[in-house]
Amino acid sequence: MNEPAIRITKLRKEFDGGRVVALDDISLEVPAGQLLVIIGLSGSGKSTLLRHLNRLHEPTSGQVEVLGCDLGRAGRSELRRVRRDVGFVFQQFNIVGRLSALENVLSGALGRLRGPRYGVMTYSQSLRRQAWEQLDRVGLADRAFQRTDTLSGGQQQRVAIARTLMQQPKIVLADEPVASLDPEISGQVMEVLFRVTSEDRLTVVTSLHQVELALGWAQRMVGMRDGKVVLDRDAAGLSTEEVMKVYTRLDPDGEKRAEYRAVPA
Repeated sequence: MNEPAIRITKLRKEFDGGRVVALDDISLEVPAGQLLVIIGLSGSGKSTLLRHLNRLHEPTSGQVEVLGCDLGRAGRSELRRVRRDVGFVFQQFNIVGRLSALENVLSGALGRLRGPRYGVMTYSQSLRRQAWEQLDRVGLADRAFQRTDTLSGGQQQRVAIARTLMQQPKIVLADEPVASLDPEISGQVMEVLFRVTSEDRLTVVTSLHQVELALGWAQRMVGMRDGKVVLDRDAAGLSTEEVMKVYTRLDPDGEKRAEYRAVPA
């Protein structure tokens, strides 16, 4: 059998000297090429889990393996190698506003180049062509030379997706990539992300709040509550009602309380 792209075993993460448990005994395997969506309330542990997958966080205990590498035991060179293969799309875009869209996308190739680059023309013609193609895939080839801080939020996130693809990753992590966008633009951005990663047969792990959007695109859904996995199902055949149970907590008196209302994506 092929090794999973990601294997998480009994992962626990504590903050504040153990007074806050962000992740509590998480065990998951993600096969190569799967599109997995993590859902849950704010504070449920989604972002913390994602940040363990490229060792932005160190676990309190447990093991995280990515592309066959035990991240907890990886040295600097091995960790750099793994991180080159893991792209990350952030909620706040993390692009350089004063640079053009094309140069931001080109920066995704820096991990496989030697030395810094200053300006579009310091990259090879081949890389400039690749960057242009990635911008075209996300529908922004006509904005290649426009400063990214003059683009809309949805356009900036599409530039960030193109930059991630320029990295030529095997895995893409996306942490609430459309949380700051309105529902219509969110749907457009997620359609782009899911389409291009599917075309490249990448493994994708993303956290989302938009339940309908997740159900429409995910192959598998994992629900988290209070640092624990409370749902792990194939998305096919999964109903909105079943997913919404992830967002229900118990009051101290034992009564259920819904803390989320589905909003059409």
